[in-house]
Amino acid sequence: MSNQPTLKINTSDGRFARSQKTKDAIVKALLKLLNDTPFPTAEQVAKESKIGLRTVYRQFKDMESIYLSLHEECLYFLNKMFENDIDVNQSFEERINFAVSERLKIYSEYETLFIATISNAARLPILVDQVAASYQIMRKRFIKIVPEIKNLSGIKSDLLFTRILFPTWFSLRNVLKHHQKTIIDELSIDLMEYIKSNIK
Repeated sequence: MSNQPTLKINTSDGRFARSQKTKDAIVKALLKLLNDTPFPTAEQVAKESKIGLRTVYRQFKDMESIYLSLHEECLYFLNKMFENDIDVNQSFEERINFAVSERLKIYSEYETLFIATISNAARLPILVDQVAASYQIMRKRFIKIVPEIKNLSGIKSDLLFTRILFPTWFSLRNVLKHHQKTIIDELSIDLMEYIKSNIK
């Protein structure tokens, strides 16, 4: 993962700051471990973070809580990333290409986290809700860039977004070995044609 979240620390209270630094170290350790294994244990997290196992469990009641904390940070940074302005004067084609490029950049940067979440979903079902929340944020952003999507019916809009889900990108990029630019260009053309042909 090329862009791991940098966690925020409140230093107004010494004890809180120390506790927050400990939590941040634990979450960062999980994020690092996910690059090598889909199912890190609390013992591995403790070792990687150089924090005692008992302290890990004082900060988080279980591994699920650490995953949730990691996802909360990622949702925070998604929202921050999407605060940048959109050039509404760009053409329909340019906006589609920008929206697709932005989405696939997120997949590239957070690939390990997406894979780990999917892998752990059966053991930690609450993670499915976290993925759904991230997709909703990304969906709203995409529609903000390409408001023409609002003219599609509900099912047509849903079908459009299934074309740019993480598993689709992962398969095209890592299984079928297409270049990122090729995927962006072809997906952009595909989505443009789909929207134009299905607007009410």
